[in-house]
Amino acid sequence: MKKVVSVVNLKGGVGKTTTAVNLAACWGEIGKKVLLVDMDPQGSASISVGVMNEGNELLEALQNTSELPVVPTEVPGVDLVPSGMALATTGLWFTEDAGNDLLAQCLEQTRGDWDLVIIDCPPSLGFQTMNSLMACQHVLVPVETSFLGLNGLKQMVAAIESFKSKNRDIKIEAVIPCRAQRRRRIHWDIMDSLNEMFPRKVSPIIRENVSLVEAPRHGKPVILTDRVSKGADDYRIVTLWLDERICEMQDSTEDRLVGFLPQNKYEF
Repeated sequence: MKKVVSVVNLKGGVGKTTTAVNLAACWGEIGKKVLLVDMDPQGSASISVGVMNEGNELLEALQNTSELPVVPTEVPGVDLVPSGMALATTGLWFTEDAGNDLLAQCLEQTRGDWDLVIIDCPPSLGFQTMNSLMACQHVLVPVETSFLGLNGLKQMVAAIESFKSKNRDIKIEAVIPCRAQRRRRIHWDIMDSLNEMFPRKVSPIIRENVSLVEAPRHGKPVILTDRVSKGADDYRIVTLWLDERICEMQDSTEDRLVGFLPQNKYEF
């Protein structure tokens, strides 16, 4: 069974698409085959890997519960199901009670030998996110290291807990602290709160980094635009941390991270 991972947060601007795209790229870099599914009508994940699309093919696949439209990308190891504004019309086609498992059915019919499917969700609990949660086993929640980000996380957890009656396999695999800045004491306080709320599920942090902001305009993930940046290093570390948890690789993540992880768990 493919590992299906949804990257979800109901709050916008927390680094959700950045996380989905760069995790996909970093998994590809270590030899995994990844299918990146863009379920956001804004199509940001598609744009971030150099693909412009209206989303008509994805909408049609959902309407017909048929094979998803997969296109190759220039990111090694990564294929894409592109999205666009056509996906915003799903409310006209599907009712709330019917259609939450359409993406799962489409994935079952989509041929490919991917190790991982990563779904980028919009910042809302609508049709696209509900379908993503129904289709996945693992949920990653990027969270901005701020008070408002922490409050939004609590709402996200409540939503996922209520969804378990529909998808018994779903669980929050990790919370990923994003846009961290070591000079702000509140970020350290937020890290303490996260570790209390999610013991052993808080990933290494993603630091605020201009390379992460600039990469999407090149249509490439940060490991291809600025390989030696803090942003690239951080996502590589988080990917290896997640790889052990989700993919259950035999190699020790700790051995592979020697020289990368900070000595202090809050050092960033």
